[in-house]
Amino acid sequence: MTCNGAEPLLPPSRRAKPRCIFGYLPIWSECVPLNSDTGSVDSVRVTANVLAGCIIGIRQTLTGIVSATLVYTGSEYPEITDMFPFGISMMWYSTMAGSAFYAVFGRLQYNTNATQEVCAILYGAMAQNAAVTLRKVGRADQIQPTILALIVSSTMLTGICSVLLGKLGVGKLMLRFPTPVTSGFLGTIGFFLVRTALQVSSGVQFVNFYPVDFGAFFSMHSLAPVICLMVMVALIRNGPSAIAKAFPNSKLLKLSGLFCQLCPLGLFYIVVCLGGFSMGTLSKNGWTYPTQASRSFASLWTTYDLRDADVTVLLSNFPSMLMLVMMSVLCTMTGVLGITGKFRMGPDGDPAPMETVDFDAELTTVGFASIFAALSNGVVTFHRLGSSIQLRMDGGTHRLAVLTSSCFVGTFFFTSLPLGHYIPKFFLGGLFMGSGVSFLESAFLSYRSLPPQKFMGYRLPSPQYWVTVACILVATFSSPFHGIGAGLVLSLVIFLWDSAQSSPVASMSTGSHTVSRTFRPFWELEALCQHGHRILLFYLQGQLFFGSGQTLASSLVEAIEQDLLGGAVSERMSEYCILSFGKVTSIDASAAEQLRMAVKRVSEHGCKVIFCRMNSQVFDALSTLKVVTAPDVDLRQLLGLQTKGPSDVVGEDSNRLTDASEVGDASPPTLSRTLSCWGEGQPFKSSIYEDYDAFDDVTDALDYTGDRLLEKYLYQSSLKGYMLEYRNACSTGARLANEAFEAMNLLPEGFLTQIQPFCAIQMGLASGQRLAEDDAFCFVFQGAIAVVNELSDQKQTSQGVSIKGFQGRRQKRLRKRYPPGSIVGKHEFVLNSWQRLCDTGTTTSRVVSSKFGHMTEVWTLTRSSWKSLGKDLSLVLQDLSLRQLAEEKQHSLMSDN
Repeated sequence: MTCNGAEPLLPPSRRAKPRCIFGYLPIWSECVPLNSDTGSVDSVRVTANVLAGCIIGIRQTLTGIVSATLVYTGSEYPEITDMFPFGISMMWYSTMAGSAFYAVFGRLQYNTNATQEVCAILYGAMAQNAAVTLRKVGRADQIQPTILALIVSSTMLTGICSVLLGKLGVGKLMLRFPTPVTSGFLGTIGFFLVRTALQVSSGVQFVNFYPVDFGAFFSMHSLAPVICLMVMVALIRNGPSAIAKAFPNSKLLKLSGLFCQLCPLGLFYIVVCLGGFSMGTLSKNGWTYPTQASRSFASLWTTYDLRDADVTVLLSNFPSMLMLVMMSVLCTMTGVLGITGKFRMGPDGDPAPMETVDFDAELTTVGFASIFAALSNGVVTFHRLGSSIQLRMDGGTHRLAVLTSSCFVGTFFFTSLPLGHYIPKFFLGGLFMGSGVSFLESAFLSYRSLPPQKFMGYRLPSPQYWVTVACILVATFSSPFHGIGAGLVLSLVIFLWDSAQSSPVASMSTGSHTVSRTFRPFWELEALCQHGHRILLFYLQGQLFFGSGQTLASSLVEAIEQDLLGGAVSERMSEYCILSFGKVTSIDASAAEQLRMAVKRVSEHGCKVIFCRMNSQVFDALSTLKVVTAPDVDLRQLLGLQTKGPSDVVGEDSNRLTDASEVGDASPPTLSRTLSCWGEGQPFKSSIYEDYDAFDDVTDALDYTGDRLLEKYLYQSSLKGYMLEYRNACSTGARLANEAFEAMNLLPEGFLTQIQPFCAIQMGLASGQRLAEDDAFCFVFQGAIAVVNELSDQKQTSQGVSIKGFQGRRQKRLRKRYPPGSIVGKHEFVLNSWQRLCDTGTTTSRVVSSKFGHMTEVWTLTRSSWKSLGKDLSLVLQDLSLRQLAEEKQHSLMSDN
């Protein structure tokens, strides 16, 4: 990618980057810039990487001081403030080690790991809690080793959890953390940054958001550093844009931010030199920290003994440690998103510049770095968003730049320079007050990116925005941990409220407007249009829990009881209610219990509830409460349910579920006896006389309920002979006589006898068998043919989401089921004649169905045989095809989709 002209655009590579337990292994092209023509080291770009690394090293060195200030200087207890020099050493070491570790094992060759103000705030809160607890019990001598133990323990816990989450592949779940809570937490951090900046600069302690001593705060001794602080913050926030307007074409614009940060420090020393002030005088008057005795870098491991820590205090702070884990993981994920989102592809030397970054691998690398830091008295480090982006934009495109920044910070760590004595307090305060103001600004203005809410004609900010505000306010009067907790609670309340307000019923229909995909003759469609209102069909959606479950139960009962109140019971009563759970991901125990009570109530009114399209979790919840007791064979097959034994498929109680205790050592039914209509060899048994209450899909449920209505309201009356013969063929599996076939389709008498010599007759076809001819007329006389679509490559989308329409029975999609008296293949035959049959990326197959008989008989008329027919027979077939195409279109307009 070209970044300000510094990087050439490279073609993406398909070479996989080598991995290891810590993340990735570096390769030479990532470490130093190479000449694209010769492969030799590019000395000019090496220099650019080293300079960019030094500039970022300056920022990270100052950031280490800022982090130490947040942990150790915001307390009124001297035991904590005395640890400030030790804390600076700890932060420098952690940044040095974290950046070096990521430079070796990280995926992003331009990313720097460093200490973070977010974690420093949390460390400071734990240190304050420890000091308060130990002072109350008179063990102040244990405060310092306990604080170190708290930092090391929480760092170790964060590292272990990060590695586990990364290795288990669940790190990306942290990206689903509520955004308002994250925004509120960052706003909370911003508040503490601003408060700490004022405390450090003025030397006056604050309670909540105001100073303890207003007189001391507004004295000139205190206000002078605060005024310098405000001027510095204004320069940091407005200086770069002013410089960009004044010098729009300058090549030094990339350094304008760094210049505005360092300018107040330079002006301070100019004033100090001109005024002749000594560092001792500045320290005495509170402008800088007191000088500390020179310490070796080894003091990081020799100053305190972890065995002196108070174990009780450590255990009591465990919830706070979990907050640190949560925020560390979340900040790592958002940091990766922010860094990679800034650049379209990886820089020069990246073996796979277009590869999507593995979030779990990043979490693993950061986790191991934290474990290493904890073992050596360090703190948590992870992706430094601003520094990494700035590093690459400054020309630091390779691991050399990251290692350079690590060495720069390491120089201060190993030389033990008392940098805190030479850096004015207002300067340190200005660095993180600038960040704090940005965090607060982002939090309080987040309502701009949220949809407004209308209340009494006024447009108010979204309820999600008030979660952010609540986090900040609660943290202001308590702690960051309480602020996060309050935000999570409010987010949960809003979620439950919104879920309860949204209807779990996506849509509904009746059997008069929605029929199954089984092609029915005109007299059955007429009867279903007349009596189909006795079938209610509810399409459900979302997660069903105690709130939405109650809404569903109320909707179900109300729909049934409204029918009873709308007129005569015999005319208005709903006899069946189908619940489609196709878009329901889960159901909890409360919702299942509420649904059970609703099913029981409507059953007292004579309405039977049918369930379909359930996943295994929904089925288990409903079957455990005996809401579902009689799933059909196909559903049991798909869910892998145990039955009473191999013979139960054809037994009297074949549809009844049994407990494992009833089964004993009985083997599960063999596949040859329990396969659905996509399998082979299942004996036919009409569902008209079964007592099912659960099906695989909506079509089977509509077939079941529709057949029962037809049996009750249509076939008990006087009908023509061919209609009764058709019913007998569908319900018993018998062959439909030629005369009945001809009468059903308005064919001249004896027509089938005339075309029989031109047809290939297939008899005794087994369930699941495919018809070989895909460009022919197929006359169905016995059994049924199902037209299904199959995915050519069985692909699934990301995260296991199924292709639309291919759920359920072995990834096949039922298009139409043709019973006796139908002709299959009309569309293909006609469209192929003019070469207009489209390839939709799926394979269309004609499969023998198991729903209408033990055996299937099909007459096949191929295209070559069609040409041999006489003109009279051809015209009759054309009229027949036209009628069936029109009737099939009429059926499709009403069928379930």
